[in-house]
Amino acid sequence: MARRRELKGITINFAKLLSGRNNDYLGYWAVGQLFLLAQENNVESITLDLSNLNSSISSPQLLDMCQQMKIELNRLLEAQKIPFAWVKSVSVEFSFNQEYQEKYHYWRSALGKHYLVAVKVETDLGYINEALEGGNVNPHDPTKEHRSNRLLTSH
Repeated sequence: MARRRELKGITINFAKLLSGRNNDYLGYWAVGQLFLLAQENNVESITLDLSNLNSSISSPQLLDMCQQMKIELNRLLEAQKIPFAWVKSVSVEFSFNQEYQEKYHYWRSALGKHYLVAVKVETDLGYINEALEGGNVNPHDPTKEHRSNRLLTSH
């Protein structure tokens, strides 16, 4: 039988999934694409509301990314047999140009700028689960990146 406390683990796993290199969008690393989008809009962070499928900046690409992230979260919930009704809201914030933190970032600047991914999942009972992950990222550049050969789940 599923329990709401399992949402903490799902929140942590979801943050790791979003920060990881396997988080692709159209075959390229999603975090790099989000960093490029943040640079183009002169913002330091992008917040995504997965419950209502909207974001802090307006972009058709971001809407599609939100839908793909929500599908992945739903997949994690289904795997643990957790009812979708238990999740009241889900927000994800990608923050770029962060200060160095040993736990999340590599010390060499050649690996890119520091970023953090903060995931917040609120339950129907008002309890909030939070997770933070991070790493280094360069803006998306298809001339320097190899496109993934993995099949895309949502396209």
